[in-house]
Amino acid sequence: MANSRSIPVVVGRPIHRTPMAVANACFIGTLLTDLTYWRTAEMMWADFSAWLLFAGLVMGALAVLAALFDLFTRRILRKHGAHLLGGLVVLVLSFFNALVHSRDAWTSVVPTGLILSAAAVIVLVLVWLLEWSTGRTRVEVLE
Repeated sequence: MANSRSIPVVVGRPIHRTPMAVANACFIGTLLTDLTYWRTAEMMWADFSAWLLFAGLVMGALAVLAALFDLFTRRILRKHGAHLLGGLVVLVLSFFNALVHSRDAWTSVVPTGLILSAAAVIVLVLVWLLEWSTGRTRVEVLE
């Protein structure tokens, strides 16, 4: 007799969510390192912020390419449009934040960089709340 067991599989999960999650973690880290720089004035934290922004933008660009693939393979439904728009808003804010962080010393973070980092995280939280309120991911059991 064959050994059979059920395996839960997430149905229709968009591919772009994984690289976007990494980018989102980088953008949240940027806010934390900006806050730390604001409190300590230690230049190392401003450098960390710039590196996190770069990593987040690279992963965000990969997420955009994956979202285009999801769009063409019909993994993205209409209900995901707001999440994609929110992700693009975060990427645009972070791009301008990276330009601000390219300045020298104190003006690279305070006040504009800190405001842009906070705005990006606020948009991330709003997108997460929207996703949470619209329902859960559909799961199918394969036998």
